[in-house]
Amino acid sequence: MLNRSIDSMQNLSCSRRRWLQAGALGLTGLSLPELLAARETSAATGNHRTFGRAKRCVMLFLTGGVPQHDSWDPKPEAPANVRGEFSPIATSVPGVQVSELFPQFARQVDRVTLLRSVTHDDTVHTSAGYTMLTGRRHPQANAKTAADIKPQPTDHPHVGSILSLVRPQQGPPTFVSLPEIIRDDAVNEFPGLTGGFLGERHSPLLIEGSAKTNLFAAPPLALAEGVSATRLKERRRLLTEFDQRLRGELLSSRVVTVDSQRERVFSLMSSSAVQTAFDLDRETTATRNRYGSHLFGQGCLMSRRLLEAGVALVTVYWHYEGPRDSPVWDTHANNFTHLRNRLAPPTDVAMSALLDDLAERGMLDDTLFLAMGEFGRTPKINANAGRDHWPQVATLVLAGAGIHAGTTYGASDRLGAYPADRVVAPADLTATILHLLGVDPELDLHDQAGRIHRVCEGSPVLGLLS
Repeated sequence: MLNRSIDSMQNLSCSRRRWLQAGALGLTGLSLPELLAARETSAATGNHRTFGRAKRCVMLFLTGGVPQHDSWDPKPEAPANVRGEFSPIATSVPGVQVSELFPQFARQVDRVTLLRSVTHDDTVHTSAGYTMLTGRRHPQANAKTAADIKPQPTDHPHVGSILSLVRPQQGPPTFVSLPEIIRDDAVNEFPGLTGGFLGERHSPLLIEGSAKTNLFAAPPLALAEGVSATRLKERRRLLTEFDQRLRGELLSSRVVTVDSQRERVFSLMSSSAVQTAFDLDRETTATRNRYGSHLFGQGCLMSRRLLEAGVALVTVYWHYEGPRDSPVWDTHANNFTHLRNRLAPPTDVAMSALLDDLAERGMLDDTLFLAMGEFGRTPKINANAGRDHWPQVATLVLAGAGIHAGTTYGASDRLGAYPADRVVAPADLTATILHLLGVDPELDLHDQAGRIHRVCEGSPVLGLLS
């Protein structure tokens, strides 16, 4: 299934390198020497001390696009129609500031790297999300009719799906996502959330949550009363035997999908540790309150419990109940009201609790933590007191296994509009994640038709690594 490329990173093709450089130059306007200085790459990825440092990973995806000015890259010296309504506050790292909306996170900055120079050129939610989750530019990036952008079986796989392929495991599933499948305007599913061309078997196990109860439900294969683990294994054997008899005549993508889902659920049900992880009532009331009484916060708590139970990668997608124009971080109007009242506070609480929890349990040293969205927001505030889509620069948060702690990487310009230092493309971010998870970014993948795909087009950003 896998074929390791014989080329080393120092022998990347000139055409590929020139393409990456030309793409970043076109987006940022930086000179070639500046860009070359910005792209810190490894000539020996597999031998770098941080390769494979992360035993597990949690990704918080803040759907809609986080405004960099009002979160983790404030610009207090910019004009009022750029800097916005919020003031910067000091953090646990001298000289580093964040928005006043993130007081709890401000005390966590000595544990993280604020990556302030991520850039791409796609302004459409779904395809930009695909880019950030896979490291690949979507074939329909910037499509005029965004409704046409939908998941396809030829999509590049999510990082978690790649990990599922490279690091398969018995018992707990490798890759879990919660609390829902994210959609643009609650209609079109984002591409890039699944196994894509690797097939359904490498898609995440979806654990759905209820915003009314803040609880999560195991997939529908609960054991009936009196059904032992032995009987469960026997049922699995019989179902497999039955499937094999049918496949010659009835094989279809639907059968494969159902079978793959069932296999993941069987793995889940056979792991007592993962089953226990679903029971949030095992946590103290104080711990649950610490994460916040909302689905995103409880999802972050669930992610920690799943990681403890042996799941390798958990993606928590943003979910918060609210008015039609504010459930996600897509604040074209009333940006400051929505941030103040329903977007920033739950995020501040949940992120900080998760970072604290991982550190207190001794997990942060070998757990990779990321918080990101699909792009940033416009520097200039629009006539509706909102900020629009702006992929030219965004700020991300990274922490944990192999990541420098208590620092910033890269910078935006004085208006928070474009990268001014150490540009990072989504492909390079993906390469860095894969590197830390022990996946060679030079690896070749085979799709189900036998075609070869490079797992990643970028190179690890060594400046992010400790």
